[in-house]
Amino acid sequence: MGTIKQGILGGFKGKVGTVVGSSWKGIAYMKGQAQHVKNPRTAGQIYHRDAIKAVTMALRPIIPILRLTFAEYAHKMSAFNKAVSVNYKAAIYEAGGEPHFNYEKLILSKGTLKPFSYLAINNMSEDGNYYLSTISDGNQYPEYDGLIFAIYDVTGDVWQTGVIKQHFHVGETLEFHGMPLLEAKEYLAYACAYDPSTGQVSDPIAEVEASAR
Repeated sequence: MGTIKQGILGGFKGKVGTVVGSSWKGIAYMKGQAQHVKNPRTAGQIYHRDAIKAVTMALRPIIPILRLTFAEYAHKMSAFNKAVSVNYKAAIYEAGGEPHFNYEKLILSKGTLKPFSYLAINNMSEDGNYYLSTISDGNQYPEYDGLIFAIYDVTGDVWQTGVIKQHFHVGETLEFHGMPLLEAKEYLAYACAYDPSTGQVSDPIAEVEASAR
C-alpha cells in the first residue's frame, strides 16, 4: 500500500488503488497501473519495440556525448531517452516489414545556440593521429566557446567523438588528437556548437564532412 506524505495532492510512493506513485530526480509523479494486454505481440507493438531497440543500439556507443547534446532539451526524462525519442521519429525507416536506423538522418543535438553552417574534419597530419577541423561560414565570423563532434566509421561500425572546449571564431582551424581517418573507409560526421560554461548546445551543424587527407 502507498503512503501519502504531503497531503492528498502531494507526492507519494507505492500503489494507491490503481495509481502508482514514485519520483525521479526529486520530482514526484503518478501513473496509472499497467493494464493487462490481451495480445501484447500485435504486429504494431512488435514493430514499435523493435524500432526502439534499433534506435537504442545505434545511439548507445555515443551515450556520453548525447548526455551533453540533449541535456538542455530533455524535460522530465533523461537526456539519452530524449535522444532516443527524437531519433525514433527522425531516423527509423521500414524495410521488409522491419524497422532500421538511418545513420544519415541521425540528430546529434537539440539546443538554443545558433549553429554555424559547415564543418570539415580532415586527417591532415603525416602520422595520421590528428584531426584538423576547418570551419567556415561564408563571410561571417561569429564566436563560439566550444564544439562537439562525432564521426561514425560506416565500414567498421566504430564511433569516435570529441569535445573541444576552446574559444574560436568561425573560419579558424582547430586541432584534435584522435584516431586517423583512412581513405578506404566511409565516414559520416555530425557536430554542434557547445558552450562548456553553460552546457548549452546548438541544433546540428547543417553540413559536416569527414575525410582522409
